[in-house]
Formats: sequence, structure tokens, C-alpha cells
Amino acid sequence: MIHSAEMKSAGDDRLRRLATYASVCVALALIIIKLAAYLLTDSVAMLSSLLDSTLDLIGAGVTVFGVANALRPPDRDHRYGHGKAEPLAALAQAAFIAGSSVLLTYEAISRFYHPHKLEHEILGYTVMILAIVLSLFLVGFQHYVTRRTGSMAIGADKLHYIGDLAVNFMVIAAFALYQMTGIEWFDPLFAILVAAGLIYSAHHISWHALNVLMDRELPDSDREKIMSIVRARPMVRGIHDLRTRTDGERIFIEFHLELDENMTLKVAHQVDDAIMNDIRKAFPNADITIHQDPAGIVEERLDKQIEVREAQK
Repeated sequence: MIHSAEMKSAGDDRLRRLATYASVCVALALIIIKLAAYLLTDSVAMLSSLLDSTLDLIGAGVTVFGVANALRPPDRDHRYGHGKAEPLAALAQAAFIAGSSVLLTYEAISRFYHPHKLEHEILGYTVMILAIVLSLFLVGFQHYVTRRTGSMAIGADKLHYIGDLAVNFMVIAAFALYQMTGIEWFDPLFAILVAAGLIYSAHHISWHALNVLMDRELPDSDREKIMSIVRARPMVRGIHDLRTRTDGERIFIEFHLELDENMTLKVAHQVDDAIMNDIRKAFPNADITIHQDPAGIVEERLDKQIEVREAQK
């Protein structure tokens, strides 16, 4: 049974690595064909798609880095593991996305005042259709890997490529509207819309990364679920000072467990083990620390300190 579980874990790790490598290869291929298409069409909408694919390559690199570090076990200098390397890299990615979006907006606005005629529209259509097909295959594979392994990094990368599909369709729309109307400002207009979407993505990525780095608590629903699991054990007298956080890959749960003061250490240890097993059924990647307290003991509690501070606001 243990051997089977180890084989599944090793297989999941290989899938996660393969998904990250596939993301890098697809992004690199799209950059090459879109760069060629941009140079031939001189479309700022195509430039926006090229920029988006460039950001995909950076994002894929971040995912490779994050997954590779997440798979590294804790060591002497990093006893909590290496999970926070991913949000740090994500912040750098968000800054690059925001800066690139500003440059794209500037280029698009300049095209309103100095419009360029689009050329080789058929090539533009061909490149976008190829980009859509490659992205669909990658998203499908990432969806499978995410469902099997639960990888947050690959799931986030999948959402990024889903957004790319929308960008590719917008570029096709820009070419089509130009062909039908001859109006040149459709091209920069769609580029500005893409830039706005990229800025929103940068905001979302940075907000999530900062929450992880600042050890934000899990949602209230998850905290309530943890407390319900603990209280369901018949020998538990209470729970207080529950603290939770995540490093993007695992969640960390700490709390004080109130038990009968006459309970033996052996029995208390058995209760701890049972509670940990119950929690891990609901949160498989949980790292759990339990501090045992005699029921009814008077002490300074974190819960009370927080209540007092909130009441003073």
C-alpha cells in the first residue's frame, strides 16, 4: 500500500514537471511565430499578443521555478520548505507585466495619432489560429495535471493561458474589423483592451503573492471547518489560538488543544494523531502543529488580544 502511494506521488511529480516544460515550449513557439507575424503585418494588436506570449514565457519560467522548489524537501536552513520562492518570483513577474502593459498602451495610443495600414492579414489569421490550437492543447493537459495533482502553480498557469485564448480571439477580431471597414484604429483599440487585461492580471498575481508572503489567514470557512473537525473528537474540551497560513503549495495549521488535565501523555498523543488524520482528510497538504493545554487553564491568549484590538477600532 505504501509502495503504491509512493509510486503515485512520484508519477504526480513527473506530471507536474512535464506540464511546466510543456508550458515553456508552447510559449517559446508562440513567441517565434508571433514575432515573425508582427514584423510582417505591423499590427499593434499582434504586438500585444506577442507581448502576452512573452509574459507567458516568463510566467512559465516562474512556474518551473516554483514547482521545482515546491518539490524540494525541507533542509537544515529551510525547515518550512521552499514554497515562498514561488510568490516572490510571482511579484517580479507582476512588476514586469505592469511595466510592459504601460509600454504597450503608449505604443497603442501613438497609433491613434499615427495610424499604420495592416499588411499580410491572412498570415495574421493563420498565426492566431495556430496559437489558439496550441493553447487549447496545453490548457487541456494542464487541466488534467491540476485535477490529478492539485498543483496551484500549474492551475494558475492554466488560467493565464485561458486568458491568452481571449487575447488571440481579440487579435482576430481586430484583423477582421479592419478588413471589413478599413478603419485603422480598431488595431490600437484592441491593443489597449489587451493592456488593460494584462494590468488586471498583474494586480491579481501581486495581490495573491502578497497574501502568501504576509501569512494571511485561510478563509473563514476553512477555519470553521478545522475547528469543527477538532471539536468532533469526544475527548476534546476546546480549541483556541488557531493560526493558519499557506506558502502557495502547502497550508500550515497551528492551534492550542484543550484536554482533561488528568489525561496521560500517551492518550493525549493518540488524540493528537487522530485529530491530525481527520484534518488531513480535508486538507491533504496540511502541516499541523498542536500545543496541548489543560482545560480551564488561565493564560494570555492570541484570540483575546485580537478581540480587544478589534473592539478598540
